[in-house]
Amino acid sequence: MRREFSRQVRAMKQCESCKRNFPDHMVFCPFDGEVLEEKEIDPLIGRKVDGKYLIESKIGEGGMGAVYRAKHIMMDHAVAIKVLHATLVADKTAVARFQREAQAAARIKHPNAVTVTDFGVTEDNIIYIVMELFLGQSLREMLEKQRRLDWEQAVEITRQACAALDAAHRSGVIHRDVKPDNIVIEHRPGQGDVVKVLDFGIAKLKDEAQNTAGNLTRQGVIIGSPHYLSPEQCQSANLDARSDVYSFGVVLYEMLTGEVPFTANTPVAVALKHANEIPRSMRVDHPEIPEVLDKVVLRALSKEPDRRQQGAVVLAEEFEQAVRVALTQTSSGSTGPQTPAPSKRIDIVPERGTSTTGSNIPVSERRNEVPLPVPPRSSGANQAVTNRRPEVTRPPAPPPPKITTPTSSSGPKKPAPLNPTPKRVDEGTGSGGRSSTPSSSVVYHSSVLDNYGGDDGDKQRRTMIFVFIGIAVVLLIGIILMVVFS
Repeated sequence: MRREFSRQVRAMKQCESCKRNFPDHMVFCPFDGEVLEEKEIDPLIGRKVDGKYLIESKIGEGGMGAVYRAKHIMMDHAVAIKVLHATLVADKTAVARFQREAQAAARIKHPNAVTVTDFGVTEDNIIYIVMELFLGQSLREMLEKQRRLDWEQAVEITRQACAALDAAHRSGVIHRDVKPDNIVIEHRPGQGDVVKVLDFGIAKLKDEAQNTAGNLTRQGVIIGSPHYLSPEQCQSANLDARSDVYSFGVVLYEMLTGEVPFTANTPVAVALKHANEIPRSMRVDHPEIPEVLDKVVLRALSKEPDRRQQGAVVLAEEFEQAVRVALTQTSSGSTGPQTPAPSKRIDIVPERGTSTTGSNIPVSERRNEVPLPVPPRSSGANQAVTNRRPEVTRPPAPPPPKITTPTSSSGPKKPAPLNPTPKRVDEGTGSGGRSSTPSSSVVYHSSVLDNYGGDDGDKQRRTMIFVFIGIAVVLLIGIILMVVFS
């Protein structure tokens, strides 16, 4: 009877305007005149289950059953109902797994694990699980849109999902099917993103050896999604919480790279890679991923369970700490190069006026004077001195007047030498303390200038004279040659 009912429903048509269903032979809606369209209609929508739950719409569908949005009639409360596929009702193993999902989920009391409130079988063999209604997008859908998640998103999802897995492990439940499809994220006002771990359909209970459930997956069949299997699952070995740690390591790998660590043409080939091959570093294809993150994920993907993080919470904590380190490194590395400290400026300060006292103070003891290195002297013009203010151009000295010095009455008067070199302040007379340097001249207290001879100006003038003479001779010879050959 059930099969005949299903066929009759599939043959019906629906009006897109009023959403009413009509027999297949009708063409137009008798209420609004719209053309009826053939549409497959789920026979459970609009039906009451066990007289308590009114099924309103379909939310999704998986390998073992479909999930519907329903309302608890007596409580006027929205719930989600997962119904085992009709094709699996006759399969005792499938029914036992479905029931075990309800038992496993009911054990776990955690805000990040879906809450199961009821399980039942109707008179017409509808097997169902009632759970809290949680509307959001799966991590699989999020990855299909974004391909890769940023580190902060990955940290938040990892923290909440691993907290749910840890609660399951402490309750004696091993999920065994950790994958992006079973992790759902819902944004709630005032709470942010809330993560839920779903589908404990193939969960393993630690005490299953004491009941018939222990024989459900021991027929040499690999249970779980091939790309997220742990090596122990691939080898049908005993499982513990570290198997879920490995599977979530694959999820982390995919969140950061958009890819799973192992791919192949067949599920068996993928399982063999999980059992035997070392996963490739994420930095091979994505060098922008910091090494600290790569180490955490690769540790979770270790073949030996003893080398992995020994719990889901440990994995979440290590990953969060690695992200903090990576963000710190990125922040410090993003700043520009440090500006070097300004070099110490060494000035040559001219002394104002002529010193009349204290002319014998040594140069090294004077204020604001630092000895400078002596630059090499060149044959041409004087080289510039680094970190020195431009030299003050001294006006050409006027023709020296004839200066006579008093002598004894018997000796003749001697003229003063031409172009006398003015004495520096530190060359005082030693007797009266007065300097013979003219008061209008500028005196430099620098050992650098002292190393340049006072006859540099004469050398430059002589050089310029020789250059002009050479040019004149060349021009004269050229003129003579032009006259001769013309």
